[in-house]
Amino acid sequence: MGFSALLASALCTFLLPLLLFLAAVKLWDLYCVSSRDPSCPLPLPPGTMGLPFFGETLQMVLQRRKFLQMKRRKYGFIYKTHLFGRPTVRVMGAENVRHILLGEHRLVSVQWPASVRTILGSGCLSNLHNGQHKHRKKHYVPVIQEEVSACLARWLGAAGPCLLVYPEVKRLMFRIAMRILLGFQPRQAGPDGEQQLVEAFEEMIRNLFSLPIDVPFSGLYRGLRARNIIHAKIEENIRAKMARKEPEGGYKDALQLLMEHTQGNGEQLNMQELKESATELLFGGHETTASAATSLIAFLGLHHDVLQKVRKELQVKGLLCSPNQEKQLDMEVLEQLKYTGCVIKETLRLSPPVPGGFRIALKTLELNGYQIPKGWNVIYSICDTHDVADLFTNKDEFNPDRFMSPSPEDSSRFSFIPFGGGLRSCVGKEFAKVLLKIFTVELARSCDWQLLNGPPTMKTGPIVYPVDNLPTKFIGFSGQI
Repeated sequence: MGFSALLASALCTFLLPLLLFLAAVKLWDLYCVSSRDPSCPLPLPPGTMGLPFFGETLQMVLQRRKFLQMKRRKYGFIYKTHLFGRPTVRVMGAENVRHILLGEHRLVSVQWPASVRTILGSGCLSNLHNGQHKHRKKHYVPVIQEEVSACLARWLGAAGPCLLVYPEVKRLMFRIAMRILLGFQPRQAGPDGEQQLVEAFEEMIRNLFSLPIDVPFSGLYRGLRARNIIHAKIEENIRAKMARKEPEGGYKDALQLLMEHTQGNGEQLNMQELKESATELLFGGHETTASAATSLIAFLGLHHDVLQKVRKELQVKGLLCSPNQEKQLDMEVLEQLKYTGCVIKETLRLSPPVPGGFRIALKTLELNGYQIPKGWNVIYSICDTHDVADLFTNKDEFNPDRFMSPSPEDSSRFSFIPFGGGLRSCVGKEFAKVLLKIFTVELARSCDWQLLNGPPTMKTGPIVYPVDNLPTKFIGFSGQI
């Protein structure tokens, strides 16, 4: 066989599959955009639809922030893509997000990816109204303070040169969420049972956003197995609640309220729905707060001047005492800590635990010169919206003072959305605000610390966390500011 024949054979071997692949990608793109609404004169947003069936899910899962930053630079504040098995438009910027969130039930409704609905349940996200948290915050305070104080005491007494903060904070927040949201008492699970639940929850979260393929060893398969372990333990707890006439601990936890709300509407208690609601409450109540609390430790460790201003505020309020004289916290005192609240806001601005929210277009809607066809998913980006908000100057700087002066409500309402917004903002935001403020107070008046690796590299998966788990050295606070 001559050289030309060998060359032709090699070209056929490599070129033909490449051409077939490119043709498949093109056909896939045409198929995805064929759902464009012809009655609307506006074009689809710019963007690409990725690989057949997989879309751009793999790039999103593997690269996360790098992928999203590249998309924003290339396509701007609105672009189309294909994620988690659905054509999707990603939206950012205060005005664009405002249009989406104020269109709840009229233009859009909540629609999480198929993998999330399969693992957490089709009824997510929760039926428990945020107002029910508001009226019971005073019951949370002593439980949270007890758990946080005990945890910090263990950190200060830990042997070894450093502590990995993120897994420690996750365990703390899990214990708090189990007690307050589900009514688990510390004795119920035991250390081994608690660790099993923590590990199962982490496995479920890792696989929450995955391709909707339920086959052995797939992400969805692993997530469902972990979910079943959690459901079994929660069912034990629910049946124990049904058998008791009065709640333990003197107050009603969120799961008890949900059960009463269901019965109050004349509905039968559905065990599967209760387990799904309880699992979702745990997800919202510990993963996100663990992320925010870890970021708080990182930012305050890098900005000692801010930590000192927090302590100065505590001193003025009579909260900076020796450990054996520490004042018990209550809601009245917590609400007076304005600067501490601004530190939490600034942490959530720079490092929001949840990068965005999911909606589905109920009808074709027009947004900033583009159409979003009926049935397409819409993701509004929290982190990108914070990054591009005109409301903030020196956006990369950690400066809690920016929140000390109130901004005009309309301009700030959708520039700062760490808990989402509109009718379906985060159900646990009141719980999270109280928890993070107590955590900050106890941390500031108990500990000094040093970040051993300096500023952490943050990753999203799906909650924001430090890649190195934030190795930190803790020592007791001397009381001098």
